[in-house]
Amino acid sequence: MFMRSMLHRLSFLTGFLLMALLSNAQNNFLYIQSENNQPYHIQLKGNIHSSNAKGYLLIPNLPNSDYSMVLGFPSGAYREYNFKFSINSKPKGYALKITQDGEWMLMDMVSLALVRGEAPEQPISVQPGEKQIEKLSDRVTDAGIEQVYKVRNGGKAENLVILIPVPKPITVREAQKKQNR
Repeated sequence: MFMRSMLHRLSFLTGFLLMALLSNAQNNFLYIQSENNQPYHIQLKGNIHSSNAKGYLLIPNLPNSDYSMVLGFPSGAYREYNFKFSINSKPKGYALKITQDGEWMLMDMVSLALVRGEAPEQPISVQPGEKQIEKLSDRVTDAGIEQVYKVRNGGKAENLVILIPVPKPITVREAQKKQNR
């Protein structure tokens, strides 16, 4: 009986530690926000990630590692930069800032350290007309309006279906019954 209880506690503890380690690895992410709402894109581990129109970007589930990313801007508005950083059991957050000389730098949101970029070895090749969200279809059903969108996140594309319900019309008798109550 004592041995079974100890074995049960040990397996519970092992499972808990395993879950803690796995959840810790999945909570690492990279967050970048542009100081002046400048949209941008980065190439990280062969995938291209674009910020939203306000200059915010979140890349989840990054393993502990040293990283090198190339930062670029739409239509080549600014030159590209190569930045190096490390993720070690904590998420990374940066503010993307432009200096008076027109140079883009990353400011660590925790330590406030500035990270200066270099010219990349290979420029990013981004299609100028590439859309993050594309409407595929729009149809009317008995339940409402069904819209299908293709949403791109880096190298992945997923379909998103949105159903906009249409209220059913109330007949005159149903309306009179509700008023008489």
